[in-house]
Amino acid sequence: MKKFFLLIGAVAVLGGCKKSDESPAAASSRADLLTAKSWRLSTATVTANGFPVPSNVFIQDCNKDDTFKFNADKTVMQDAGAIKCNTSDPQTQADTWSLNSDQSKLTISIPNSPLNGEADVRELTPNTLRIYGTPSLSGIPLTFDATFVPN
Repeated sequence: MKKFFLLIGAVAVLGGCKKSDESPAAASSRADLLTAKSWRLSTATVTANGFPVPSNVFIQDCNKDDTFKFNADKTVMQDAGAIKCNTSDPQTQADTWSLNSDQSKLTISIPNSPLNGEADVRELTPNTLRIYGTPSLSGIPLTFDATFVPN
């Protein structure tokens, strides 16, 4: 089931395009906000072919304690938390993250996982990370709006 959650996570990070109107000074603080703490997924709104998909399909109890820690050295560590969906799943996975030049897009790469790609950063404050993507999965157009909160 963890792989299913990771697949949905991939949908979250495969993003569409949106320009940021932030000034360079405001944008430079986005990396600081992102790396200041660990984040966990709190809500996700998903549509497939325009139809809403129930959130409990994507955020199961075993996923609610998963965290993502974005480090200043551009590594990201995903921790499965105390409750793993499958006991054979690794406790942690690591790879890289980046923000584009205007820091409006977040790209995450986690090896051996479908959690790879780019998403629009819709909101990034000390209390909220919200990303949005419009990928397609097996030819089905999706929208994904995911909100993360500090752990």
